Amino acid sequence: MRRAVEVIRQMLHGDVPRRILTAHTAMLARVHAAPDLLEVVNSADLTTPDGFGILLVGRILGLRFPERVAGADLAEALCALCAREHLRVFLLGAKPGVAEAAAAALIRRYPGLHVAGTQHGYFTGDEEPAVLARIRVARPHLLLVAMGFPPQDQWIARHRHSLNVPVCMGVGGTLDVMAGMFRRAPAWVQRAGLEWLYRAVQEPRRWRVAASIPGVILLAVRERLGGRARLRRSRG
Repeated sequence: MRRAVEVIRQMLHGDVPRRILTAHTAMLARVHAAPDLLEVVNSADLTTPDGFGILLVGRILGLRFPERVAGADLAEALCALCAREHLRVFLLGAKPGVAEAAAAALIRRYPGLHVAGTQHGYFTGDEEPAVLARIRVARPHLLLVAMGFPPQDQWIARHRHSLNVPVCMGVGGTLDVMAGMFRRAPAWVQRAGLEWLYRAVQEPRRWRVAASIPGVILLAVRERLGGRARLRRSRG
């Protein structure tokens, strides 16, 4: 993860708005079902592999990722970086009260962290201009958006240039974890690639994420086998 943090560090000090996407198997399943989402995924400035399923799909397709970069870990590491380098953070998303609780927890963990603002994710279309104005006034270096995929990434893609925030990152349910509403899996569970199962037990709605893994892996196997067949035909 050190490499990803260093790349994003340079983005935080830049003057071009960048978008970070953390890829997981449920995202791949959604993109396969709705190909129009592919543009949202492909237009990200940096994509990190979040989850065991993504690493497995990569291996099947012959892609080698250096390591898994869990979105929650990356968001925490970036907040720690912002505290050290006196950069401003804005937390957007989750239910009312969650972003504030997450901000308080982050400030306790990382003394000196400047949370420039918080906003829940349940605002209406009529309220959106005021939310955008608040973010512009706060002038954060890092905007963490917790609305789930694809809404958070579509929202960032729509507004990142008008907001002029150096780095925007979709973080899914990470604010809930930061706020202490849900616990991260023990380290050994994370290393075993089973954090998705641990989260599904805590949050039953996440079983759809778990259920997407076999289908995505099967698609990857079909793609790999199909690629080999095409290669044999081209040689023959």
